[in-house]
Amino acid sequence: MVFSFFRGNKPSLLQTGPGGQSRSHVLDRAEMSIGRAANADIVVDDPFLAPIHARIEKQSDGGFIIRRMGLNPIMLRGEALLQTASLKAGDSFRLGKDVEFQFVEKAPAKEAPKETAKAGDGRPKKPLFKQPAFLAGIGLVYLAVVGIVAYVILSGGGSTESGPTAERINAEAARIPTCIKNARRMRQVSEPSFNGAVGGRVGRDGDVTYAALSLATEPSDDAALAKAAEPIVEAYKRTALAALASEDRGNNTLAQSLYQQTYDLVPDVNCSAARFALQRRAATKPPARR
Repeated sequence: MVFSFFRGNKPSLLQTGPGGQSRSHVLDRAEMSIGRAANADIVVDDPFLAPIHARIEKQSDGGFIIRRMGLNPIMLRGEALLQTASLKAGDSFRLGKDVEFQFVEKAPAKEAPKETAKAGDGRPKKPLFKQPAFLAGIGLVYLAVVGIVAYVILSGGGSTESGPTAERINAEAARIPTCIKNARRMRQVSEPSFNGAVGGRVGRDGDVTYAALSLATEPSDDAALAKAAEPIVEAYKRTALAALASEDRGNNTLAQSLYQQTYDLVPDVNCSAARFALQRRAATKPPARR
């Protein structure tokens, strides 16, 4: 792992492809989009990329994350990216067919060698990060962090997000109006990304569906939107709770079908309520017969 202790470093992306070309892009803005659209911050002339395929975002602590836009495939560290992930120095991610980016942090220019201060015994004094006491302190901090993470994982962290519970289902259902607002914003940024992320039918004869509310511009205020989304929220809770009850009884076949119906109510891969349904559908899939 590489750490940067210096100010003035210029984090950047080293692009390889398409066609073997190489380019470097300095990450000097809070958000930088990548895609084949002319208005993307990093334009990639590749038909396998969406107009806005991904976005690099700078965090308050100075780090960077990569965000997948819609259903556009991204391979990060050899694995498919679900939605967002932190970028570490040296990380590589692939877009489309043969476009690859590597996240790099440039080291400052080397200065002219200076006379090293002498220690009391006449030997050159070691830099701070090479001194045993400093390394031992870093090791203790690392062990403490690992211990805390292990404790949180093993204890479940006291969070309702750890598994399928009625509390988790109610919490996910409550997020649906926010998901609709986010889907509307995505449509303003990129229609193809919106079409890739949000599925489902628009509905007829006054039916209220997730797709219909995501395509509409009204209602726009939070209270009115929450009221309009109530039928979807209530149907989500009923269907997901029925799936959970079937899962608890060991009837995974029925549970999987109900979780699919739950997802169909909020068919948006960027919505946590939809991802919860997909995760439980996968977890209840009956084992393949031999």
